[in-house]
Amino acid sequence: MKRPRLLAGVATALVVLIVMLFIYPHQMIAPGALMPAHSELEQNCFACHAPLRGVSSERCMTCREPSEIGIRTANGEFIEKTTKMPAFHAELQEANCTACHTDHAKVLLTDSKLRKFDHLLLKPGIADQCIACHTKPDDGLHRPITAGCNQCHATTGWKPANFAHDRYFKLDRKHNVACVTCHTSNQFKSYTCYGCHEHQRDQLVAEHAEEGIRNITDCVQCHRSSAEDGGEHGGGEREGGETDDD
Repeated sequence: MKRPRLLAGVATALVVLIVMLFIYPHQMIAPGALMPAHSELEQNCFACHAPLRGVSSERCMTCREPSEIGIRTANGEFIEKTTKMPAFHAELQEANCTACHTDHAKVLLTDSKLRKFDHLLLKPGIADQCIACHTKPDDGLHRPITAGCNQCHATTGWKPANFAHDRYFKLDRKHNVACVTCHTSNQFKSYTCYGCHEHQRDQLVAEHAEEGIRNITDCVQCHRSSAEDGGEHGGGEREGGETDDD
């Protein structure tokens, strides 16, 4: 007895769905209202959708050329500089509009998360030119930096930054200074310890020679913090090829 009732219930539900599809076709199919810029196409699904194939980028580009996005509106008017978005669409490897965009508002039964831009969509060599699209942070840390953002940040997200300074040198005591003090010309792949008070090259060479250390070109081999007696690792070369171990 249960099976006939179940089948009857399923059949009734299907009939109701089919009837609703004919009475309210747009409401039954559309995944939410269109964004305001495309509101005039609300009842014209096939302006963007191809039957049984969905939206194609070719149809999008009948209204918007990738090279004009961020420069002109869909009506051909220039976008004011104060509201201008980065014109990077011409640098995409391929025109795949739906990889980032959806023109329908999300309905309750679908995922409400916004789609994130994947930097892998950009042509090689463009993804690391961050400031072409992003505004550089105006703070004490980032203001003096002239090198690339990818020293600390990844295109998968601005946070967390992947640079841990303590891995190389602990910024404690007198070494809590501006980056350019040690990384001259804001070149963070190199550093110098010379120039601060007693850290004069001739004086340091003489002091280390007294200990039999003749190669002090890489200070962090022995000094990983402000402690004068060395840090976590040894490595300074002594006369005769000995190694200064901790």
